[in-house]
Amino acid sequence: LPVDIMAGESVKAALSGASLVIHSAGPFQRTDNHNVLECAIESRIPYLDVSDDLAYSERSKDRYGASAKAAGVPAIISGGIYPGTSNVMAAHIISIARREYDEEWRYRQPAPGEGDEPKLLRYSYYTAGSGGAGPTILATSFLLAGEPVIVYKEGKRYDLDPISNRREVDFGPGIGRKGTYLYNLPECESAYKYLKVPGVSARFGTDPFFWNWAMWLTARVVPRSLLNDPSFAKSFAALTDPLVRSVDKWAGAAVAMKIEVDFMDGKNSSGIFVHRSLPSSMGYSVAAFAQAVLKGHTSPGVWYPEEREALGDSRREFLQFASSGCQRFDLNRSSWALESEPERLAGLIYW
Repeated sequence: LPVDIMAGESVKAALSGASLVIHSAGPFQRTDNHNVLECAIESRIPYLDVSDDLAYSERSKDRYGASAKAAGVPAIISGGIYPGTSNVMAAHIISIARREYDEEWRYRQPAPGEGDEPKLLRYSYYTAGSGGAGPTILATSFLLAGEPVIVYKEGKRYDLDPISNRREVDFGPGIGRKGTYLYNLPECESAYKYLKVPGVSARFGTDPFFWNWAMWLTARVVPRSLLNDPSFAKSFAALTDPLVRSVDKWAGAAVAMKIEVDFMDGKNSSGIFVHRSLPSSMGYSVAAFAQAVLKGHTSPGVWYPEEREALGDSRREFLQFASSGCQRFDLNRSSWALESEPERLAGLIYW
């Protein structure tokens, strides 16, 4: 069934009789078109999108949160893999530290001073090549190269250059150490607002390493006026797509995420997610969110994945589904324990 998301009537016709609408028609950057969410609310059909754009996701929540709640429509925004599953991993680590779960993993209200509060949350992502996602992810990358990066440190907001502040991250065996760079992603803002973390950043890196250099150069050489133009980004993506696909043949499509949380008491807890295929893992993540909505775990309104209303008491169930097929999935571990395998000799640990 052909659908024109720019035309409300076309969207309404497509939604007729649906139990859930999943909006994945990106890129979400530089567009103010929320027809799919509007029509879902009008038709009283649950909604899920995979937006990776801060401005788009914030508008969805600010403009439509009240009307979705009034209409009894549950909606999850930024519900992909990153952002999406990564948000839930961070929220789960933080809720464990705050003692927000009871013995059966249901939410409870901890006593004042009972748990530990987060100080700094780092999202780190890696994808081999384009991850097999094609021109859309390329267009998204070019559009993000034109956006200043919002990060938080000690409760203060800082606007930094895109694709900057390189940090080497160890994603553990099979992936190893990779250079990652700051990108403007919605999970920074949502973690600051809804998880109440005073320090948040999100970085991304890819292979081969020269793609990172190419994106760094793009952000500094190509005029911002062009990088902010969706038509240019799509054309540029189409032009570079054949080269990217040729490299993808040997680079693979692996994806890795590392979530690191530093707490006020000096402790650290982290999580790792490694999968051989970005398209496959993205599918499991979206399916896990869809399952939560269809099972009635999502409250009416518009929610980011880490908000309690998004998944209710089903975070563990969600993570078990979303991590299907992973080569490695660990949560709530010390950061060093997730890095390249240590060797033991005479009871001591060596790297």
